[in-house]
Amino acid sequence: MNPHAKSLKNSLYPYAITLLVLATLGMSTAAIAQSESNASNKNESNFTVGAGLAYSPEYEGSEDYKTSVLPLINYRNGRFFAGALGGIGYDLSTKKGLSIGPVLSYQPGRDESDHERLKGLGDIDPSANLGAFVKWDLQPFSVNSTIKQGLGGDVSGTELKLGVGYALPLGPKDSLNFDASINWADQDIMEGYFGVTPEQSNSSGLATYDASAGIRRYGVGASWTHIYTPKVFSTLNAGVYQLGSEAADSPITTSRTGGLVGASVGYKF
Repeated sequence: MNPHAKSLKNSLYPYAITLLVLATLGMSTAAIAQSESNASNKNESNFTVGAGLAYSPEYEGSEDYKTSVLPLINYRNGRFFAGALGGIGYDLSTKKGLSIGPVLSYQPGRDESDHERLKGLGDIDPSANLGAFVKWDLQPFSVNSTIKQGLGGDVSGTELKLGVGYALPLGPKDSLNFDASINWADQDIMEGYFGVTPEQSNSSGLATYDASAGIRRYGVGASWTHIYTPKVFSTLNAGVYQLGSEAADSPITTSRTGGLVGASVGYKF
């Protein structure tokens, strides 16, 4: 790999893995959800910028944690949306409460130099995912599903996510959102992130391991959003997830349970 490209990938990796955890736990804030998949006002146009802090595992399956600074950037123009968590997509539905359409998103990789446990396993280059989403907003409940297929890269399998949510307004300026989600991944993804080939075993000292298709992880989360003005808001997030048995049994995994705590401030134009 080109040294400059390698340096760029290393600088982006902490953000990418934290965004992956955030998306996995389904803890996008009310403001982010509005800008990326607002089913109640499909003619709305807005742009949200901000920043946040997140405390999350070093890598998926790690018992060690890190703190990351995250950019918050989201854009919506009618039924088109683009954001750090939701990717780039278009809502084909004109019906209130129902969103369905294609989405193109970022798939973070993994660098063996980011943790001692990963040394000898080689790097997993980041890539893109092409998929589709469905969200049904029943107010206060919601259900959603996303399927995505990797495009090129070192790992290009298929993953399915199912989620449910519950929104609890606390007043004109505060709201709580609760989420639960489960992710299933095919053998390509499970083997890529949790498997250890004979060659990797010789380089890393870890035992060989074949990971089959199955539940990648499942988790619950909650977020509290406070609106200071019609344009300024803040959010606190917390959540926990469990790896499925195939991922948990991997010699790469040092903790089946992972958690996240985060906070962000944003400005909506």
